[in-house]
Amino acid sequence: MRPTTRDPLARAAAGVLLVATLGACAPATPTTSDEPRGAAREVVVRDDVAATKVAVPAPTPPPRLDLTALTTVDPLHVVAGLPGLDGLTQLENDDPALGRWRTATVLRDTAAHAAPDGPAVGVLPARTLEVPTTVPVVDARPGWLRVMVAARGAWPSQDPTRVNQRTAWVRTADTARSGTDWRLTVDTAAQTLTVDDGSGPSTYPVLATGSAARPTPPGPQFVVGTFWAEPGTTTPRVVLLSSQSETMDAYDTRTRTSATAFHSTTLRSRGEVSNGCVRLADDVLDVLWRTVPAGTLVVVR
Repeated sequence: MRPTTRDPLARAAAGVLLVATLGACAPATPTTSDEPRGAAREVVVRDDVAATKVAVPAPTPPPRLDLTALTTVDPLHVVAGLPGLDGLTQLENDDPALGRWRTATVLRDTAAHAAPDGPAVGVLPARTLEVPTTVPVVDARPGWLRVMVAARGAWPSQDPTRVNQRTAWVRTADTARSGTDWRLTVDTAAQTLTVDDGSGPSTYPVLATGSAARPTPPGPQFVVGTFWAEPGTTTPRVVLLSSQSETMDAYDTRTRTSATAFHSTTLRSRGEVSNGCVRLADDVLDVLWRTVPAGTLVVVR
């Protein structure tokens, strides 16, 4: 009879059977005077047991979305399906060296989701209007961040309550942790701007805010990071905000936007007279100009 070969699992099974059967097959051995004749004895059998190693599969990466089919989440686009802020506010950083308030800098174009692992409603670009996209973080889950975004969720003529304070869930791996110590507050009734750069608040007068018919959008918004110099115009210097008018679809007919901003002005009118922007004297705008970090929260009340 030719010898047979056994696979590792068969050898392991044979070792178990051997332990079970040898107790009955073992020859009798002399007993000591203290051991009852015929008593059961323990038999230990040692045999090599081979175990098959099974590789643990790597986690399946999420399927890649076709980002080119999604609407860009930026001030130039209206993106339906973006969730609102839901009363959330900017988180504080665990690492104060990054700044007190947590922001996220987008490293690469990434899908903007309505919920973690939920449907993608747009694409948050790595750059917004030619500057790195840096946004306030308002919630965090394992692998995900909920961030404020600078896009409208609806046209004002459709639903003014969904224009501003939009958010999106993005994958943490597509961002870098960042932060800011700054926070700005606009009081339209008092016509003031309070600037806290982390060293304490300072309050300045403003020249104008939105009119009753075209008010400055209230509530939380943020500094986009875009600084425009427009000499020779009525808005010589502009610091763009994430909000847009909740009463006008397209103040700028060329871009079809109604953006809100801090800006200097050549206009003489004062008080609640603007189309929604916050007009500042040059010396006040100097405090913000190319200094206030992108992602800084601005609260208008």
